[in-house]
Amino acid sequence: MKKIAAALLILFFVSFGSVFAQRGTSNSQVTNIRFVSGLPRNSDWGRALDRLASDWARVTNNQVSVTMTHGSQMSETQMLTSLRSNSIQVAVFTSAGMFDICPAVMNLSVPFMIRNNAELDVVLNDVKPVLDSRVREEFVVITWSKAGWIYVFSNQAVFLPNDLRRLRLATSPELESMNTVFRRLNYNLVPTDLTNLGTRLASNMVSAFYLIPTLITPLNLHRGLHMLDLPLCPAMGAIVMNRVTWNQLSAANQQAIVRVSQQTAVEFDNAMARTESNAISTMERGGLVINRPTQAQQDTWRADMNNAMPSLIDLYDRDLFNRINGVLERYRSGR
Repeated sequence: MKKIAAALLILFFVSFGSVFAQRGTSNSQVTNIRFVSGLPRNSDWGRALDRLASDWARVTNNQVSVTMTHGSQMSETQMLTSLRSNSIQVAVFTSAGMFDICPAVMNLSVPFMIRNNAELDVVLNDVKPVLDSRVREEFVVITWSKAGWIYVFSNQAVFLPNDLRRLRLATSPELESMNTVFRRLNYNLVPTDLTNLGTRLASNMVSAFYLIPTLITPLNLHRGLHMLDLPLCPAMGAIVMNRVTWNQLSAANQQAIVRVSQQTAVEFDNAMARTESNAISTMERGGLVINRPTQAQQDTWRADMNNAMPSLIDLYDRDLFNRINGVLERYRSGR
C-alpha cells in the first residue's frame, strides 16, 4: 500500500539519528547527507542502515557524512517532496512509494505472477537494469531490496477468488494503480486508511484487506482473522538519492557507495525474510487461521488473473511484462 513506510512509524518507536562525523577532511570536501527511513532503529533493518551509513563514510575516505534518521514520521509522499527540495538527500521507499519514482516497478506487483523468492531473485537479476533506466531523472536508485510478500487477510475463510469477491476489500485510496486492477477483477473495494483498518474490521465495514504480515502483528489485528497462504505479490523497497547530491560525488565515490549498499541489501533481504516468517508464526499462535489452498485452488487464482490480463495489460509496461513472463517461463522449465 501507498503508506506502508508511513505505517511502520505508527507501529514502532521513533528513534533519533546518529551522526557519523568525518575526520581528517575539510568541510569543503565533505558531502553532508540526511538519510531518512521509516523503519525502526532497533531492528535488523535499522542496524543494517546504521552500518551502511558508517560504510559510506569509510568507502569514501570520509568524504561523505551521513545523518541517519530512523522511524521518520514522514509519509513516502513527504519523503519524495523533501528529496526534490533537497531538505533530505536519501530515503528508503517501498514499492508503493517507488511507483512515483519508477512507474515500471508496478510490473513486479502483478498479482500471482511471481510466486516465491527464488523466482523474484531470477526476475530481479534480469530486470534491475531496466528499472534503473526508468527512474525519473531527478533520482538515483542506490540499491533495490525486498520488503516481504503481500497476503490477503479476511474475517472468514478465503480459498478461491469468488470467496474474496463476496467480501468488502479494504484498500488504500492513494494506490490507484492497484485499485484499478482489483476493480477490473470485480472486487468490492472500500477505501480505507491503515490507521482506521482495525475499527472498520470491528464494525464489519470491511471484511478483508491485503498487507505484508509484519505490519499486522503490532496492531493486534490478527486475532480471529484468516490468511490466504498464497502470496499476492512481492513488495519491493529501494534506497534513493536525489541527483543533486549524486552529482556532488566523484565517480569513484558513486561506485563505492553503490557497491557497499548492494552488499547491505543482501543483509536487509535476509532480515525481512526472518521477520516475516516470525510474524506469521507469532500471529498463528495468537489466533490467526492459516488457509492453505490446494494446488487446484492455487491454479484457479492464477487462471482468474490470466483470463483478466487482456483487460489489464494497459496498466503495465507491455514490453517489461512480457520480458518478466519470459524469464519466469524459462526458469520454471529449467532452461
